[in-house]
Amino acid sequence: MPMLNTVLDIFRMRQYFNAVLMAGEVGAGLVDDARFLNAVRRSLLPLPFESNLPADRTPFGPDEPFDLTGLEGRRVGLVASGGSGALASVVGAWRAFEEGGIVPHSVAVCSGSAVFGFPLAAGIPAAEVAEFVLGMRPSDYVDVEWGRIGGAALRAGRGFGGIMRGERFEAAYRQLLGDMTLAELKVPCYAPIWNVEHNCVEYMGPETYPELPVVRAIHAAIAIPLFFDPVLIRGGHWCDGGIVDVFPVKPVLDIEGGVDVAVAINGFYPPGFEGDDATGWRERSGSLFHVASQVRMSQQIELARENLARLQRETKVRMIEPVPYSVVRGVGFYRQFLDRSDWPEFMRSGRKQTRIALRSLAARDRARTPRLRRVVQTAQ
Repeated sequence: MPMLNTVLDIFRMRQYFNAVLMAGEVGAGLVDDARFLNAVRRSLLPLPFESNLPADRTPFGPDEPFDLTGLEGRRVGLVASGGSGALASVVGAWRAFEEGGIVPHSVAVCSGSAVFGFPLAAGIPAAEVAEFVLGMRPSDYVDVEWGRIGGAALRAGRGFGGIMRGERFEAAYRQLLGDMTLAELKVPCYAPIWNVEHNCVEYMGPETYPELPVVRAIHAAIAIPLFFDPVLIRGGHWCDGGIVDVFPVKPVLDIEGGVDVAVAINGFYPPGFEGDDATGWRERSGSLFHVASQVRMSQQIELARENLARLQRETKVRMIEPVPYSVVRGVGFYRQFLDRSDWPEFMRSGRKQTRIALRSLAARDRARTPRLRRVVQTAQ
């Protein structure tokens, strides 16, 4: 009876859909997407003559300063969704901040955007972060231990938490960040993490986990269940909080006291956090599995919409979507983690769109300031 209860648990049904859909996405990628197949092979079995490095490791030209007078003295926030390598666009967004003379008041990142957001918040210039991440090889962060996986099978899965340990990832980032802790960040930066034991989400950053090394924070932020072994922090096991909150606004609004304006980056869902269109699913072969993807993402995308609505209520927001949804949809999510050849273009797109967003926010504030001044003078 206990086994039957477990198998037929209504909330476990979504997990069955997830497993089938993930297998289908990866299988389709292996069959239809030669780039994905090659990326997997180059990551796990690189040939001696392969460099695995993008040809373009300096995506930005000379600085192009631009006027953001309307944002002087304003608390500017940056919120980025998850989305694997597509969030390399965060580096471009930060470059735009630098060129406009803006230092963000606070930053919230998630999953893939943590890979880029935390080093930037540590005070490392965008050009240097770009060169570092584009100079990494898959072997620097993919540490599949086949012996450990085989041993787990012999132990009936006991003690097994994920395909990759993530220790190699931390070692690579330690070359850039050393032993810096979250309390030492130049700009407050937070990411959601999910606790395995208690099934809850917390936001790690300078106020909540000041003693945590930044490299461990990045590791925990990207520890997608089943792919990465959960990360041990304060006696508990933690994974990527993006499985719950893929667009975290709580850190910039609540933990760090709010912002006046914000740039938001969506690198995971369709524009505006719209859902996939599944119209006609009943007429398709395998109808149930076509609609299963809607079930899988329903709670996560609804929370993202609510968070965006809250951010819009409490501050002025410009949402940018530097990478087309089609690039990260399905198997694209995994490919962009392993294959960095598109990252330079993602960075340039993030820079371009953020410059437009910041100009728009500054112009709106310049138009608002004279009206406020007239109201104050009339009141006096």
